[in-house]
Formats: sequence, structure tokens, C-alpha cells
Amino acid sequence: MQTYILSIVGAVLISAVVTMIAPGGKMGKFVKGAMKLFLLVVLVAPFVSFFRGGKISVEGGNGGEIKEDPAYFMQCAELMERADEEEIATALMEEFGVAAAVEVVRAPDATFAREKISVKISDFGISGQGEHKDITDRVQAYLSGKYGGNVEVS
Repeated sequence: MQTYILSIVGAVLISAVVTMIAPGGKMGKFVKGAMKLFLLVVLVAPFVSFFRGGKISVEGGNGGEIKEDPAYFMQCAELMERADEEEIATALMEEFGVAAAVEVVRAPDATFAREKISVKISDFGISGQGEHKDITDRVQAYLSGKYGGNVEVS
């Protein structure tokens, strides 16, 4: 990988120098076009061997193997959970006029799928009796339709 990056840097530097000293007019356009083609060849060269049945190798401390970082996935899932919780709480207040504590659980893998949405309504915002039962059903239907997955409303 280091060799590939160095070759790109070298090609860019050579192209910049040649472009600066290239003459004007048609010959300058030809030289600049040739330098662009040269850069393209340098950038695409590793992929040509891949399409011919070879491999693109990545050199590194772990023997060229690329592994998932579970800590990174966990951090990303937590950030997405917090954003979902704020979004859902705001949507419930705007849509139904209820205040709720929301907890979202996402899968800490590459999919980040929502595994569970728990909503605990603290203020129904309704003065009538028995109407809160209808609200919980409506909130659950709303969240299931918009976010999918396992939704619990209490």
C-alpha cells in the first residue's frame, strides 16, 4: 500500500512539474493530456491485476488482513441510538403531544439495524379519561410503521 501511495505522489509531482514547463498552444494541450493519461494509468494499475484474476494486496502489521473493529461499531451504534432517541421523542411530542422517555437499541454490527424501540410515556397531554389507551396504540402503530422492528410502548 505504501508503494502504491508513493507512486501516486510521484506521478502527481512529475505531472505538476511537466505541466508548469509545458509550452502554450496545441503542444501544451497535448502534454497536459498525456500527463492526465499517465496519472490515470498509475491510479488504475493495481485494479488491472485484480480484474485479471489476481488480488489487490494490502500490506500492514496484521499480514494484509482487514478486520472489523467491534469497538468502532459499538460507538457508531451508540451515536445512532442517541440520535434516534432524540428524533423519536421530538416526533412524538409534535405528532401526538406526549412526553416520553425513549430508548433505542441498535445492532453493533455493520447493519446497525434497530433491534428494539422502548417508549415510556410520562405525560399523555390528555385531560379525558381512558384516552391514553388509544394514544399508546396509535404511538405503537406510528413507530412500527415509520421505524419498523420491535416497538414497546408503555
